[in-house]
Amino acid sequence: MKVERRMFAARGAIQVESDSRERMVEAVLTLFDRIVSDNAIEQQDMVCIQFTVTPDLRSMNPATALRSRDNSFPVPLFCMQEPVVDGMLERTIRLMVMFYADADHKVAHAYIGGAARLRSDIAGENR
Repeated sequence: MKVERRMFAARGAIQVESDSRERMVEAVLTLFDRIVSDNAIEQQDMVCIQFTVTPDLRSMNPATALRSRDNSFPVPLFCMQEPVVDGMLERTIRLMVMFYADADHKVAHAYIGGAARLRSDIAGENR
């Protein structure tokens, strides 16, 4: 019997303590690893990864931060800046991983640290 599969998108965010290359790498890898782990995503099932950053984060592109672990990472990465909105959460990286999984997969999102307030309704679902 063939298992039906479909595409999903897991999203998340993390607030960076400060704008430095070290903090960016640490935050991006923490967020990425949590989403991949919580959703049991295999690299061959990833379609693409999109990042956004608030305009106060200038030390490093999140895609570059992710590639710092593996420069030959084969999944397409795309990064853009968040629109400036009054009251926006500062120093925030958002991530969306699009991937294939069994049709009955329950997506786990990850809102870590200060970013949990962005989606308090789902921030504590898995942790």
